[in-house]
Amino acid sequence: MNNKLPYTRLLKRRIILISMGILLLVAACQPAQVIITEVSATNTPAPTPSAATSTATSLPGPTSTPALLTVSTDGPRLPQEAVSDIYPAGIIPSTPGSQADIIIEMIEPGQEYASISYRVYALAAPFFTIQDDISLKELNDYLTDKSDIQDAPFAGIDARSTDKTVLQILINPDNPQSVDIIDQPFYFLNDPTEKETWSILPFENLTPAFKVISIDGVSPLDDDFDPSTYPLTLAVGLRLTDADLEVDPVLLDELLLESNYQPNRLTSLIMTGVTAMARDTAYEMEIQGVLYPGTEIRDVMRAADFTHISNEVSFYEGCKFPDPDYTGFIFCSNPEYIRLLDDLGADIIELTGNHNNDVRALYKVDSVPFTLGLYEKYGMQWYAGGINLENSRAPLKIEHNGNKLAFIGCNYYGPEMAWATEDESGAAPCEDFTWMQREIFNLKQEGYLPIVTLQYQEDYSLYATSKAIQDFRPLAEAGAIIVNGSQSHIAKGMEFYADAFVHYGLGNLFFDQPGFYITYDSFIQKHFFYMGRHISTQLLTITLEDTAKPRFMTPEEREKFLFDIFTVSEHLRRNQ
Repeated sequence: MNNKLPYTRLLKRRIILISMGILLLVAACQPAQVIITEVSATNTPAPTPSAATSTATSLPGPTSTPALLTVSTDGPRLPQEAVSDIYPAGIIPSTPGSQADIIIEMIEPGQEYASISYRVYALAAPFFTIQDDISLKELNDYLTDKSDIQDAPFAGIDARSTDKTVLQILINPDNPQSVDIIDQPFYFLNDPTEKETWSILPFENLTPAFKVISIDGVSPLDDDFDPSTYPLTLAVGLRLTDADLEVDPVLLDELLLESNYQPNRLTSLIMTGVTAMARDTAYEMEIQGVLYPGTEIRDVMRAADFTHISNEVSFYEGCKFPDPDYTGFIFCSNPEYIRLLDDLGADIIELTGNHNNDVRALYKVDSVPFTLGLYEKYGMQWYAGGINLENSRAPLKIEHNGNKLAFIGCNYYGPEMAWATEDESGAAPCEDFTWMQREIFNLKQEGYLPIVTLQYQEDYSLYATSKAIQDFRPLAEAGAIIVNGSQSHIAKGMEFYADAFVHYGLGNLFFDQPGFYITYDSFIQKHFFYMGRHISTQLLTITLEDTAKPRFMTPEEREKFLFDIFTVSEHLRRNQ
C-alpha cells in the first residue's frame, strides 16, 4: 500500500497526465500497474481496449498480471466506504470510455465476481421504543407515500447525506423527501406513547442508544445473520472482464475495501439477574430434572459468545434435600445443579451474591473454594468473589474478536458474613466505591470496556431509589460502559448516563419467592461489541412458570412489560 497522504482524485489525474508519457517509456522496468477509470452510473464503457492496454507487455514475475490494467468504478452509486481512494504504487487513471479489465459495481445477477464486499445498514429507533420489527413492504410503502405516514410507527426516517443515494437504491423510495438528511440522529424517546424519528445507518455506526429494528424478522444482530439475504445490504462486486486474466489478490483487496460487517470482529454477551438454585426452584429441579429450568431459554442462552450468570448460592456436597416450603434465607446448592449452568453455556459467573457464605453458617464449612473448583472444572470464569479480598476484587479480563471486556463487581447489601476479608472467602465488598472507580479508570486506560455489576440494596419497586442513582452513576462517570444491579428480584428502570447503559435491576433468572406479591417478569440483556466498541443492547423479556422455569413473553406480555419499564425509565431521564 502507498503510505503517502491521500490526494483528491482530480489532483491525481492532473499529476498522472503529466507523467503518463514517462511511465509508458519505462514500463518495461516498472511493477504491474492498474489504471482506474471512473464512470457514471449511466456510462457504458466502450468495447475497444485503450491504446495503453493494447501495447503493454507483461513483465516476468510470480503472476501473469499485465503491466497495465484498467479499472472502472460505478462511482456515483457506490458509498465512499466501499471503494478505496488510496491506490497502490503505480496505479494511474486512464481515459474514460475504454473497456475496463476490472469493474467494481453493485452486483448483478448472472455475473461472476472475484471479490464481494457487503455494506450492511441497520434500521434503528431510539432505545426506548416498544416495537421490535417492521416488514419491508411497510417500510417501503411509508417511504414512497403508498401508505399514510401518519399511520407509520415512526415520525420519519433519518440518514446521513452520504447514504441517501444508497438507501434509495435499496428501499426504492420514489419520493426523495422520504428520507431526511441529518448527521446527528436523535437518541432518546421522550415518552413511550410518542412517535419519534428512526434512522438508517451503517452497521459500524450503531450505538447502544439506538434499538435495532428487525425487517421481516431479520436483524444484523442475529446469531445466524447472512448479509447477502438482508434487504438493507448493498453488495459491491469486483469482476474481471476477461475470465483468463490473472490478477494479484492483494491488489484486488486494495481496490475493494472489506465489508463493514465482519463477524470475526463481533462479540455478543448475555447478562442475567438473580440466580439462586435453592428452595422451591431447587425442589423443582430435583423433581423435574436438573436441566428443567433452562428448557425454554436454552438455545438463546447458548447462542451468545459469552453468557453471564449471577449465581448467589455456593455449592456443597452435604446440602439437604430442598424443602419447597422453607421460609428462611440461608441457602445451599447441590453440586449437581452446576449442570444447568453448563447446559446454558455459562462462561462468566458473578459472585457478588449475599448467599455465597451461607454454607458456612449452616454447616461451618467454607464451600467457596469447592465452588470455584467446580467452575474451573466446567470451564467457567468468575469475578467479584474469591478466596480472599484481593482475589475478589480482581477484574475478569476477556479478549474476543479484538474486543477487550473487563468485568468487575461488588456486594453493597451484605450481610457482613458474605464479604471477603484479607484471609477469608466471600464477595468483594463495595465499601465507598472508590476502589471500584480507580479500577474502572485503570481498565479503561488499558483499552478494556469495563462492565460493572452490583449486589445492591433490595427493594420491590420498579423505580430506582435515589440512593441507587447516587451510587450507580459515578461508576458510569468513571468509565464503565454497562452498570447493572444484580440484586433485584423484579425488573427496574434503566437509563443512559455518561455514555453508559445503566440498569438498576434485571429481575430473577432462576429463583422463586413464595409469599411475595411481586411480578415474575424479568430481563435478559444481550450486548454487542464491534471493533472495540459497545454498539447495541437487546432486551429479552421473560416470565417465570412453575416457580422455576422462565419462558419468553408473548408479544402482548412483552408490549405491556416494556411500556411499564420504559415509563419508569423516563423519570430517570428527566432527573439527569
